[in-house]
Amino acid sequence: MTDGPSTPSARRREPRGRPRTMSALRWSSVPALLAIAVFLLFGAAPAQAATSQAATPGTPERFVTTELPDSAVGRQMRWLTEASTRLPLSDAELRAHFTKAFLSLPGASPAAINETLGKVIDASGLRLLGLTAVQPNALAAVVTARGTQELTVTLAVDRAGLVEFAALAGVAPPVALPRPTGPATVGTDVVQLVDRDRGGRRLMLTRWYPAAPGAADRPLAAYAGPLVSGALGMPDVRVHAHSGARARRGRLPVVLFSPGLGVPRVMYQALAEDLASHGYLVIAVDHTGEAPVEFADGRMKLPSAVQFKRPIATAAASRLRDMRLILRRLNTMAPGPRADRRRVAAIGHSLGGSTAAALMRAEPSVRAGVDMDGSIFGSARRRGVSRPFLVMTSGGADSTIRSFLEHSRGPRLALEFAGFQHMSFSDVPIVAPGSVGTTRPARDVAVQRAYLRAFLDRYLLGRPSRLLAGPSRRWPQVTFGQRRLCCGTAGS
Repeated sequence: MTDGPSTPSARRREPRGRPRTMSALRWSSVPALLAIAVFLLFGAAPAQAATSQAATPGTPERFVTTELPDSAVGRQMRWLTEASTRLPLSDAELRAHFTKAFLSLPGASPAAINETLGKVIDASGLRLLGLTAVQPNALAAVVTARGTQELTVTLAVDRAGLVEFAALAGVAPPVALPRPTGPATVGTDVVQLVDRDRGGRRLMLTRWYPAAPGAADRPLAAYAGPLVSGALGMPDVRVHAHSGARARRGRLPVVLFSPGLGVPRVMYQALAEDLASHGYLVIAVDHTGEAPVEFADGRMKLPSAVQFKRPIATAAASRLRDMRLILRRLNTMAPGPRADRRRVAAIGHSLGGSTAAALMRAEPSVRAGVDMDGSIFGSARRRGVSRPFLVMTSGGADSTIRSFLEHSRGPRLALEFAGFQHMSFSDVPIVAPGSVGTTRPARDVAVQRAYLRAFLDRYLLGRPSRLLAGPSRRWPQVTFGQRRLCCGTAGS
């Protein structure tokens, strides 16, 4: 298999020591349940998902099948639909079907599960409509709950057949991302890279870029591939990027994006489209094994339980190798936009922010970095970086960020966004505003766009911005922490 384009489809901070699963958040409250399941950390053993095979005759196109498989996870789904008609369930029954580890998570006790199910299910229980994704140890199903209300239920089982992951997600109404603020029409495509030095490890990337004239005649891209959308219960999200449009001529400044642990790369498109509309080539990657990913051959891979039991250092090392591979192949991965390797920035959300700092330490060609609400791990925490770096937080800098900033020698800036939660630094304010408690989702996106672009414009393009000089009347929710900026030219 060679590198090349595929068909376009398009919490608080992670723990300081070992990644934790976030299954409990699915059960802990009604807002979490009714949010899209962007935090899903599937706990199935490593396995390939079923392909997007043609549906059997009479099966609606939205479903892979309408029949539950005769497997451990199929039997658990059958039990759940039956059990949902006779709530509350006894502790003994729940302990017979869920792993001890799952039930020990905050908000996932038998009492909490009964309370949550009682809030979203009526006396008739869950009624299966069909399955949107199936793999040997996991499935995603669409069910009705109260009347015609639809929910997505995702289950994964361990080797003993007990449920070690469970999630409910509401099927939200269609939404649209905020329109990009730049002058350029945005194009996008999806590319697959293969790392033969790591046993053929496959990486899926999405590129957003300023498009050549005529791009508006191309179709709008899908927010996510059909398998990932189905597995996560994503609503219909309208984007502004045009699929497969020709890129603007010339070499473009590059922004490499690393997502949060367990979050698909597609969840940051509001920021990516805006940067592309202002002339940047934005490349986001799924770190295979951490989030559901749909490959170019139509297969989907779900994360394994082992993935989330690994130390942070192991995940960080794998991520760094992913990013260095992308950096090496910027202009050889596939036809399309051309990268200016002299103007490259690395940014990321949550663990992706630490990944950006690690890449800056490993690759001198990366001129600037941005951490969006993530603790800093590894040598960057102890030694910092020597080039411009921006930190954007929802609750102020923690000890790892403070250490990183204190040991950094380049221009640096720390900003705190009042009223933000961890997933506010993503598309969640638009796609599921209730899950991050926002009443002004478009403004939440706009303020992130403004400061992110001001920083990148200054240090990649040499365009000074008053926005970085101090507090702004337009954005009073942004508080300035450490600020050591200098020199308004690129690469300062």
